[in-house]
Amino acid sequence: MKKLFFTTISILISVSLFSQSSDIVYYETFDDNSNNWETVQSVTDFAEISDGKYTIKSSMTQTLRWFGMQNFIDYRKNFKIEAKMRQVDGYKNQGYGIVWGSKGWEDCYEFIISSNGYFSIGGYKNGKYFSTKGWTKSNKINTLGKYNILKVEKEGILLNFYINNQQVYTSKFKIFYGQIHGFMLKQNVKAEIDYYKISSTSRKIDVATTIMSGKKKVNLGLNVNSPYSEIAPIISPDGKVLYVGRIYHPKNLGIRHECDIWYSELQSDSSWSKLKNIGKPLNNSGVNVVITGTPDGNALLVEGLYNSDGSHKSEQGISISHKTNSGWSVPKEVKIRNFYNSHEYETYSLSNDQKVILMSIERKDTYGDMDLYVSFLQNDGTYSEPKNMGPVLNTFAQDGTPFIASDNKTLYFSSYGHHGFGSADIFTSKRLDESWLRWSKPKNLGGNINTWDWDTYLSISAKGDFAYFVSTAGSYGGEDIYKLELDKELQPDPVALIYGKVYDKDSKRPIGAKITYEDLATGKEVGIAESNPKTGEYKITLPYGKKYAFRAESDNYIAQNENIDLKINKGYKEIEKNLYLFKVKVGEVVTLKNVFFERGSASLLKESNAELDRIVKLMKENPSMQIELMGHTDNRGNAELLLKLSNERVESVKDYMVKKGINGSRITGNGYGGTKTIHKNDSENEHLKNRRVEFKIIKI
Repeated sequence: MKKLFFTTISILISVSLFSQSSDIVYYETFDDNSNNWETVQSVTDFAEISDGKYTIKSSMTQTLRWFGMQNFIDYRKNFKIEAKMRQVDGYKNQGYGIVWGSKGWEDCYEFIISSNGYFSIGGYKNGKYFSTKGWTKSNKINTLGKYNILKVEKEGILLNFYINNQQVYTSKFKIFYGQIHGFMLKQNVKAEIDYYKISSTSRKIDVATTIMSGKKKVNLGLNVNSPYSEIAPIISPDGKVLYVGRIYHPKNLGIRHECDIWYSELQSDSSWSKLKNIGKPLNNSGVNVVITGTPDGNALLVEGLYNSDGSHKSEQGISISHKTNSGWSVPKEVKIRNFYNSHEYETYSLSNDQKVILMSIERKDTYGDMDLYVSFLQNDGTYSEPKNMGPVLNTFAQDGTPFIASDNKTLYFSSYGHHGFGSADIFTSKRLDESWLRWSKPKNLGGNINTWDWDTYLSISAKGDFAYFVSTAGSYGGEDIYKLELDKELQPDPVALIYGKVYDKDSKRPIGAKITYEDLATGKEVGIAESNPKTGEYKITLPYGKKYAFRAESDNYIAQNENIDLKINKGYKEIEKNLYLFKVKVGEVVTLKNVFFERGSASLLKESNAELDRIVKLMKENPSMQIELMGHTDNRGNAELLLKLSNERVESVKDYMVKKGINGSRITGNGYGGTKTIHKNDSENEHLKNRRVEFKIIKI
């Protein structure tokens, strides 16, 4: 089964969308085939639109034949489905009629009649037939060659069935399986449809902003788009690389050229370079698409599973690839506990901190079609069993293509079930707590993005200024990639993008390292990243509202921690912070930048615990290591008092380490007061840097 994207199905135009009375959601008179009903002419199949009629036929050997397309019906409202149709040839004791609330013939409801005067109500669940009302004789049915009007009408919790405007049955309403509606023929039946109509009560669209800026979405042009389908755009957090899934392009790998990952780079004039196929090992004979790129660009989460040689293994699941000295690594499986998906398609999003995966799949607790689920990173590197994200986000219809913004709070996703402008629309919602299960009511992104056509797969850089998304309206062929400058009301909360390089402190050689960042107040790890093994470059995005500690880690090195105060929101910023690693060797001096004391005191603040615990861990891993602690102050004030304070602070740090299990004989210490400043003390920031604790390795 393909695990990639929502099928683009013929779209129905909504009429009088904002009226408060009953609306005609769809009215098909078959004067042409602008809505792309199936047409086919073969020995066994026949379907054509001609002279204002839709003529369809099933074969002698088929037990049923199904003709459907995507319609939006809000099952929570009252609605009517009506068709005028007749049998013109074939077996009179078989049946023809309408189907609704379907994912396909395997999961649908049906209301059918036969030309010998019987009707039946039932459907299919997982391909097995169920009967709501068995074949029943009715004198309301016109015979072979004459038109019959079939109507299904929902009123409250009841579903009423009519033949030629005469009610023949009532049952309790059952929730939809999906959003496909249309016609069904039993064996050897030829039928003709004169019209098909769906009406419903009004469905007001809850738009995210009332401000209409006049900004227009822009097709990215032929450097990115083509007569083929381009889907699943993922913009890198720094906004400089765009990954795209391209379908059936002749340069795709594999015999069928199904879907490959292509990429484009932002040029100095803000245009996008011509798409390039990313090649092996990310592309193979399967369906390949990027799910998320990490902020540093050094890892990609991709669709499907891979064999060790990079060949296609399965389209069920996701994998991660890392940038190496020689290119992208063969993607390795990302394990999600008790993962299964009953739907044909699936879509994902990985949070920038790599702690959370959002996914659109179908499981036993799904409300209808595909729902949004969440999984959390566990200590063993796996992700937890998916949890349904609840009825505020999820509907009876397809809810999918999730994208969690860099603020880790703002979700963008597409839905057929929430009220929109036609087909799938893009919506936004805010996370309300740490459970990831409570969300604000989804808001439609409005008419600048959403159309009557298929609008999905929105992706936003860390800056949050431009959205990249898929639409079929006005495309060069199939689906195309568009961008739109977002109004402030539609943007995620601002974040800071921290960037720099990781170096060996002595040689200044760039190093590939793991980057870990923590909540400075609690010591809790809040994210991970990796630096590029060739260049040492790294990038992380940090939401405002906290102070953070972060460091690089690599084998045989000691990390020097950095910190940054982002408690006050100052809007999107890019901040450079180079990180240094120190060899574990005698004479090495490391500044403990995340050791803090109460002002004018030797009392350690709890924010120091995480930093000191790492030194304790280092000494336990190296049981013969001995260190000297060195305390420093700035040089303002009484020199004797400053010297005394620095010695007391050294003793305070030593006491902490001893209580954590380090023998005190392994730790010596001295305070130097303000005699060894490293900055001029011309500013408060320089004073802060002069107030520090260092440790020196004196024995290994």
